[in-house]
Amino acid sequence: MHAKVNAQAPAKVADAIAATLKKYGARFAFGIPGNDVLETVRACEEQGIEFVLGKSEPSCAFMADAVYQLSGAPAALIPALGPGIANAMSGIAGAMQERSAMLVLSGEMNTASMGIYNHQVFDQVALARPVTKYAEQLNPKRAAQQVAKALDIALAYPAGPVLLNLPADYSRAAAEREDDYRPARCAATVLAAAEAARLGAMLGAAKRPLLLAGRGALLGRTPTALRSLVEAWQLPFFCSYKAKGVIPEQHPLCLGSVGLSPVVDAENMKLVREADLILMAGFDPIELRDAWLDAWPEAQTAITLNWGALNHRIFPEGERAYGHLPHMLAQLMPDAAADKAASWGSARLAQLKLAVAHIVRPRAPAKGISPAALFAAVSAQATEDWIMTVDVGSHRILANHVIRCRVPGQLLQSNGLGCMGYALPAAIGAQLVHPDRPVVAMLGDGCMLMTQGELAVAAERRLPLVLVVLNDASLSLIKLKQSKMNLAARATDFDSPRFDIIAQGFGAKGVRVNSIAAFEQALREAVASRRLTVIDAEVDPSEYWEQM
Repeated sequence: MHAKVNAQAPAKVADAIAATLKKYGARFAFGIPGNDVLETVRACEEQGIEFVLGKSEPSCAFMADAVYQLSGAPAALIPALGPGIANAMSGIAGAMQERSAMLVLSGEMNTASMGIYNHQVFDQVALARPVTKYAEQLNPKRAAQQVAKALDIALAYPAGPVLLNLPADYSRAAAEREDDYRPARCAATVLAAAEAARLGAMLGAAKRPLLLAGRGALLGRTPTALRSLVEAWQLPFFCSYKAKGVIPEQHPLCLGSVGLSPVVDAENMKLVREADLILMAGFDPIELRDAWLDAWPEAQTAITLNWGALNHRIFPEGERAYGHLPHMLAQLMPDAAADKAASWGSARLAQLKLAVAHIVRPRAPAKGISPAALFAAVSAQATEDWIMTVDVGSHRILANHVIRCRVPGQLLQSNGLGCMGYALPAAIGAQLVHPDRPVVAMLGDGCMLMTQGELAVAAERRLPLVLVVLNDASLSLIKLKQSKMNLAARATDFDSPRFDIIAQGFGAKGVRVNSIAAFEQALREAVASRRLTVIDAEVDPSEYWEQM
């Protein structure tokens, strides 16, 4: 969508890019600059888009991911040419599979050197195409128009990263006069009255309906509409990991999370197979393990409601409707309050909850702290204003089945690509968006070793993050898989350092704990202190073997 022609064109192409990005709501850009992106960094800052200097390119992408997840506005990733964009690829691929809008503005050599000069040179656009929704060389004659196009693509459901490759001489070139490109306004699309009545009748006829809510259900006003529908029809529901809290998990109809734990999913799938209607709201199979392939037969009665088509064949989607999800959910409300509590029977739902609670219960540790007890303590202390991030590994799977989220999007994680090293940079992004809210990151020692340099970013910016490092000197999830494959443990154990002492070198407070009582006290004090704190928690990983 464009309005009037600018009275005065931006001075340089980089300015046109930054001005358009600002119109789409961008507040932050992340990266590690080289000389090829200096004009882009300057232009962003002069537009009021704060440039955050990270310590590694993947971490910069994870920060941008968290900004989008919490604000709905795209952030920019500005990697330098060659090794900069190459290093960033895991984070860009993560954004693709986490459904996060992001504009990558990659630096490139001057066009006068192309085709001859070869130092740090490869086809950056070709590299990006498999892991972005759109990747092209910038057209400097239509810079604002192309940025608007790229951002429209990035924000279209499902959201994802886009890339424009900027030769250094393009970004420095004088800008052309262009129209004033802004985000498009899209009319809300709803179900035809007859279709709404037909789908509503299917819901009304079901004796054992079940709701599956996914990442798409977090968008816009969907959580409010979804809760109204759940309570009107008395629909028991599961959430994907990223959708935790879409309806408070303390709700009596909440059955917990699905997706990655084979042991927990074995219990959950029993209930799924008992359902006579499955309603899916924003439910995206990119979060699920391969056990969900053909999870139910084509003959199963199912309804899929989503913002747009995902075009997968992981499991049958049944009747499909795409449009404005909150409005469509409102159209399926019953004419009068319906008491469906007896359809499943409270005993059956209670049986499932007890079975899962037994699986993820804390065990008595041989040494240190039970991970399940640690996450139970986090859940007990967390309030609605907390934002939490969790990294990849056994601890993340367990955390999703122990921590109960109180509000939508309260627990950020990489559950599409599943990138290790996510939690700390995502916590930085979260704290930038919400500087006054407590932000607690939970990560394994292997993940901390990948990204602990980002503590410098948190320290430089006086971010009062609380980091909980589950320290077991092992890659526990891989070790567990080796065990289940009857393989000896190889390449999974290492000497884990004292993260509390390392934290002090960054100017943070470091605390080491080896009992649940000490952890509870340390967490309470850290959150209250509003000071960057690392809690190095010695945990006993042995219970993972029964929980997963």
